[in-house]
Amino acid sequence: METLKIAFYTDSYLPSRDGVVTSIINTKKELERRGHEVYVFASGGSETVKLAKKDKRLYVIKGMQFKKYPQYTMGLISRESSHVMEIMPDIIHAHTPFTAGLFAYRASIQLNSKFIGTFHTMVFSDEAISAYFINNRAAIKISRFVVMRYLKWFYSKTDSIIAPTMYVKRILENSGLRNIKIIPTGVDFDSMKREKREKARIQLGLKSKDKIILYFGRVSREKNIDILIKAAKPLSASGFKVIIAGFGPYIKELVSLSKRIGNRNVIFTGFVKEKDIPLYYSASDLLCNPSTFETQGIVDLYASFYRLPILLPEKGAQEELFNYAKCGERFNAHSVKDLVEKANAIYDHSDRYKFDGIVKEFDIKRTVDKLIALYNKI
Repeated sequence: METLKIAFYTDSYLPSRDGVVTSIINTKKELERRGHEVYVFASGGSETVKLAKKDKRLYVIKGMQFKKYPQYTMGLISRESSHVMEIMPDIIHAHTPFTAGLFAYRASIQLNSKFIGTFHTMVFSDEAISAYFINNRAAIKISRFVVMRYLKWFYSKTDSIIAPTMYVKRILENSGLRNIKIIPTGVDFDSMKREKREKARIQLGLKSKDKIILYFGRVSREKNIDILIKAAKPLSASGFKVIIAGFGPYIKELVSLSKRIGNRNVIFTGFVKEKDIPLYYSASDLLCNPSTFETQGIVDLYASFYRLPILLPEKGAQEELFNYAKCGERFNAHSVKDLVEKANAIYDHSDRYKFDGIVKEFDIKRTVDKLIALYNKI
């Protein structure tokens, strides 16, 4: 097998954690395990710079952080050009269409390297535009048009586009883009561990009789967590507690909303340390990922590993999990009543759900096989 040199470009990276960062870390680790060289060029601040001092394959594009979303940096000052010229990568792989992505495009031209772009985030959606930029209906409409035009321009410069799901591929094709390959984000299941349910509950201060619905991930407006907070009171009638595990810019608003409603069964954990992640999945009865913003849903894959049924919204990317196993139920993303009914149905019939097909399909070894095949083909 030919050893490849690959340069990843991203606008979010460690110490921040989100789906893009998780995808990059998992993929990089598996590629390097197979003997390939992976270099990361990441927009970042002082904390990322500290990490780069310990990692010779990490280069930081310094810039300005978003105030509300500090995990994202607008890269402005870059000395990466000289570094990438020294490395001479065979593949330039952009994990963002924005600032670091533009540096990736420039590098691909300078080096005449193959250029690939993965579409990770629904940056053109109304939810994303209102959460990240501006919350005005007319301005959102104009912004969506401008963003879509830009995305079409950027991805048209690539030799191939990676979409994590058929849902995303259709959206990109409808915007006029072609040469799209579906390669989902994989998970390193071999590195994960399960905890015994009762032990996990004791450590988290939960009771044996509690019914636990878990949300795990970034707490931001576009994740549609409001509906789970609104459903908490009717869920309490069935004995459910709702755990919101994670941190983000929308947490104060959600805490305030929960208090106004009068919820007594909602637990906000704040930031969860990596070592504690297994406890929350192992202690829960089901995962609810109410976001219609997802391009795939890595937390759903984690839930499948922990054999945790998933409550997910209709008509989105997450539904494609059902192609591999009946791992949960769909609900109307705008209906509190439907969410409550489906949560109770999952709990009452938890033995009907299967997960092995998902764990097999989305194992990092399988998804990296597909990625390497694409690298070698273009």
